[in-house]
Amino acid sequence: MNPLHLPGSFFFFIIITFVLIHAPKFASSVDEGYVNCNRAFACGNIENIGYPFWGSGRPDYCGFPGFELNCSDSMPEITIMSATYHVLGINNETRVLTVARTDYLDNLCPTFLINTTRNPDLFEFTSDTQVINLYYHCPPPPTPIPNEETEFFSNFTCNINTTTLSGYFLTRNLSELADLASIATEISASLRSCDDLVVLAANQSEIQSVETSQNLRWENLIEALAKGFGLQWNANNSLCGRCRSSGGQCGYNTVSNKFSCYCTDRPYDTVCPTPTDPTLESLLVFLL
Repeated sequence: MNPLHLPGSFFFFIIITFVLIHAPKFASSVDEGYVNCNRAFACGNIENIGYPFWGSGRPDYCGFPGFELNCSDSMPEITIMSATYHVLGINNETRVLTVARTDYLDNLCPTFLINTTRNPDLFEFTSDTQVINLYYHCPPPPTPIPNEETEFFSNFTCNINTTTLSGYFLTRNLSELADLASIATEISASLRSCDDLVVLAANQSEIQSVETSQNLRWENLIEALAKGFGLQWNANNSLCGRCRSSGGQCGYNTVSNKFSCYCTDRPYDTVCPTPTDPTLESLLVFLL
């Protein structure tokens, strides 16, 4: 009998039988990496975060080395070059990570003095990021420099183990201040006597607000630092786009140290192949 002349109910029975037999087999054979990397990172107000980030339920092979996120008291954190940051925002379209140093949220006197640095292979400062210099263990200047004469330099004190230490913060590079040569010379002479220097980063517009405030105070600087600054990441972005377009989940092979595209059947180097099912093809041939 020509199958095209069979009753419609017979074809419906064949299709249902096929689905019931092969659906469990397909579900049980889905690659573990594909399933795990399909889970998004979520913590506090930061949600639906995938590659290149990993951590808190997302295995390391689901992200890129150096992009581990932790969730601490509903606040996502990332550690970059030994410094820990609060993650304030993640923009997947622009690939910009907004972060703020956790050790400078309340004061300018952390236990350990660590520079804000980044791996240039992974992160670049965004164009609206400004560098701030903090000087510690400083003697008082020979001649007091009144704040009204400068908008970019101020002092602060630290109380550590019952010892009071003096410091200064500088929101500009002295070499940029040719029109304030005399003041720049005095400031430079004072800063050369300090024992430690820490380089931080902040949003440029926030620092400009600090400089134009009536009094350049360390409290205002802390508020600016808490609002964070931008880092643009680079982690095989083009490869990930191709992988996702093919239906895969982006990841990283921690053995070969290369990008990996996790597909429903297994991982591939870049993209998932066009899905085919020989059994389904055989059924279609029979029906046609």
